[in-house]
Amino acid sequence: MLVKLTNQALDYSWGSKSLISDYFGVPATGQPMAEIWFGTHDGSPTKVEANEGSLYELIGKRLPFLLKILAAEAPLSIQAHPNPEQAKLGFALEEQAGIPLTAGHRNYKDDRAKPEMIVALSPSFEALVGFSDPRIITEKIEELIDLGPSHQTKEVLNRWLQWLSEEQGIRRVFLDSLRSPEISEAFIAEFVDLATQSPNLVDLVSHLANHHGHDRGIASALVLNHQIISRGEAIFVPAGMPHAYLSGLGVEVMLASDNVLRGGLTPKHIDVDELERVLVFEDTSVQLCQTRELAKGLEQFASPAAEFTFYRAVVSSTNLLIDLNLPGDAIVLCVGGSIAISTSQAEREVINLGEAVYLSADAKTFSLTGSGEAYLAISSN
Repeated sequence: MLVKLTNQALDYSWGSKSLISDYFGVPATGQPMAEIWFGTHDGSPTKVEANEGSLYELIGKRLPFLLKILAAEAPLSIQAHPNPEQAKLGFALEEQAGIPLTAGHRNYKDDRAKPEMIVALSPSFEALVGFSDPRIITEKIEELIDLGPSHQTKEVLNRWLQWLSEEQGIRRVFLDSLRSPEISEAFIAEFVDLATQSPNLVDLVSHLANHHGHDRGIASALVLNHQIISRGEAIFVPAGMPHAYLSGLGVEVMLASDNVLRGGLTPKHIDVDELERVLVFEDTSVQLCQTRELAKGLEQFASPAAEFTFYRAVVSSTNLLIDLNLPGDAIVLCVGGSIAISTSQAEREVINLGEAVYLSADAKTFSLTGSGEAYLAISSN
């Protein structure tokens, strides 16, 4: 089975009014265009172009992955996702408690984990990813202290400095930024004022404050890695890793889950106790996802997720990708030019910039021709 897919952009408040429309040449809606989903998740059902029914209704099963176009103008919330065991337990407990799936304070919308990978489409994509090295955090705090904070703010910053020299320092500082009554709007206002005088913090903190005012998550961001990746580069976010996408256009692939534990930069529900249980409090240096060239114009992204594999394909008149193995169901998204997809069952579809197709595994092999660039997610079973 080979069918063309379509879907509408979700208008989350952090989305961009221009990134998707400018890049993909689709009409702007006048509202933030944050994400376009391709998959079988009920959160935004993907339609089959030929009959306007949902992809799930057509194939009668759930794909393990969800492929998205993501466009961030404002920073998303600081968040983390559970591992499989945490997701199953959290979902079961909230079901037993009778909390409606649509309730604002519900943490677990399903019983699945949500590891994810983001690949930059824009020239740069900005994110907070993972806890930073305590030594780097210490340097930033010392810079803030040198700028002459008030007595109350200096006491908090000195407390954090002390903790960072001890075991579990990152845990204590991060949770204190979310729980302590001392981290008030007045504290954040002064924190922002100090940070905008610091060369190492001014760009990040100004961006956060412009969109989130005096949210205490601005202080929480102090302990996270600030990373900017270039077009074609990718970051993998495993379970338990704190992160927040800040700006840019990208292609995101993940397990098909909607489980998010938030920790700041949001007006939505924050359950700090549950977030603490999910987070892995380890400092990590940000590692770009490695790629492996399988053939000229075809590379696979390294990913610990066993449920799917992810590829980038570039084809031209002199470089065709013929008779590629199809071990599972797949979605192909065109991000440049025009690409023809054909299968061993004599099916053929052409997708242009921003269009996608679904391929069922029964085709066994498929080919890509034309002149363009695409991302492919293929299930492992």
